[in-house]
Amino acid sequence: MNLDQLKEESTKDLPIIDHEHMDQESYKNQIIKPKWLDQRSKFQLLLIKANGDYQRMYRQKWEYYGGKSDAKVYVAKPFDLKVLKSDLSMYITSDEEVIAMADKIGYLEAVIKFIDGVIKSIDNRSWDIKHAQDWKKFEAGMM
Repeated sequence: MNLDQLKEESTKDLPIIDHEHMDQESYKNQIIKPKWLDQRSKFQLLLIKANGDYQRMYRQKWEYYGGKSDAKVYVAKPFDLKVLKSDLSMYITSDEEVIAMADKIGYLEAVIKFIDGVIKSIDNRSWDIKHAQDWKKFEAGMM
């Protein structure tokens, strides 16, 4: 599931649809919250894996640009420049593969932030439902 699909799913889950049966809407929270917690844990694990992949790739690029990789690596992808240690980070961080991995990590962080917002909205649904019920009671003269 990607961010756009999660956005679509949240527009189905979050609105309070049945204003006549608010108690059922309150029970709906118990159904949708575990689903979103599951999504959060799934993306959190993907983020942990991506961070590990990034660290491994960073080391490989450090060896490659620092001239410490195996000779087979340079046969497959030649690199004839002599890079100073102080310039290594510039070469590594501007490498296309490293940039792509950093973009993936940023995307996963954005997805997790979105899911956290949905979970917070689910928690707030209970408050909204309670106050809507109280308002109905007030309108009916029961308060």
